[in-house]
Amino acid sequence: METNAWERAYGKARLVYNERQVTEAIDRLAVRLTARLAASEPLLLSMMNGGLMFTAAIMQRLHIPLHLDYIHVTRYRNAKQGGQIEWHQRPREHVKNRTVLLLDDICDQGVSLLEAVSSVKSAGAREVVTAVLIRRIRPDACFKPDFVALECGSGFLIGWGMDFRGYGRNLTAVFEIP
Repeated sequence: METNAWERAYGKARLVYNERQVTEAIDRLAVRLTARLAASEPLLLSMMNGGLMFTAAIMQRLHIPLHLDYIHVTRYRNAKQGGQIEWHQRPREHVKNRTVLLLDDICDQGVSLLEAVSSVKSAGAREVVTAVLIRRIRPDACFKPDFVALECGSGFLIGWGMDFRGYGRNLTAVFEIP
């Protein structure tokens, strides 16, 4: 993709959550996750690529013993519409008999999260707890995360790991683009 297409899209972007609103929501979520997971020594699984920034932010706020790994399952491949599930990386850490905290940037319909949860459970995890930065409110959602920092409507979002054709993941606010 050429940079001009990104500049046109970003130029039309509408701020949904500013940096302060996002970090305050993450702070509140971390308190709830700490209370829920304090005794379990969880394995944090970041869903790449989108979950990277959210995972780093949550991890810094969880003052409990934990391990970190990642998975890479995708449906979007730099597109605005999801397609078939594609696995690039399964957990390297053993999940058997463990509590797993699965972290992602956004739960749109929940197809990728549902696939990831099913995979981790079938690998023998004792429990899988899910947390997302943003949950899109959709009547056709097939999965509801256990923990949600923020909610939004139907617009296409960028920032905090969410991208438009690979661009915008590094933005520290959340924007909607047309």
